[in-house]
Amino acid sequence: MKSGFLQMICLAALILSITLNVRAQDTSVPPDVKAFAAQYVAAFNAKDIARFESLNLPQSRACITPANKEIYESVLLLQMRDNVPPGYMLSLMPVNEGNLKALANDAYFPVKPERELHIDYQYPETNDGGQLVLWLVRQNGRWIGDSPCMTEHGIKDYRDNAAARQHYKTLAAAIKEPLRSRLLAMLRVHKTGEAETRYQQVAGGDMRTAMLVINALQDQVR
Repeated sequence: MKSGFLQMICLAALILSITLNVRAQDTSVPPDVKAFAAQYVAAFNAKDIARFESLNLPQSRACITPANKEIYESVLLLQMRDNVPPGYMLSLMPVNEGNLKALANDAYFPVKPERELHIDYQYPETNDGGQLVLWLVRQNGRWIGDSPCMTEHGIKDYRDNAAARQHYKTLAAAIKEPLRSRLLAMLRVHKTGEAETRYQQVAGGDMRTAMLVINALQDQVR
């Protein structure tokens, strides 16, 4: 159901509470990168699209036009469902060129990224968590986000998948009580994996379908 661009974006940025409370293992990450991560996290947790986009290159922001703004914002809001808790881990590393080449049909970088910033997090009350990947370049003595832009193919692919996305929303809307309340309660405390397993046990089908239905159900938790 996801386009290549959407996969890249979901890899890049579901993102994080206003904090510089980074653990001791992050000592290899320069202070200015930690500061950028904290700003990025704060904007993401505030669900502030304008503030979030301001942390990216002007060339990245220029890819968003009146004709495609709705698509970019819908993808971003999908990422912004959850907050990332304090205590996240940062890793600054070289760019994985193989991943970029694999997604070149759907996305491109207006400026070649110089580094990847990985943000690993886990919710303290559960085993759920994740990893976010941001791409960075250094301009005028500071790090700035290098967000990928959608190709025409990526935009078309996203639009063509509208019916598939609606299908999973319809399945999510059809979940009956008491299962519905139980699943929503799990999602509110970040037990996404447990919710997916429970839905599959009750509804049947494969795990991919369960993941996509629970993904759609999460919209009701925001």
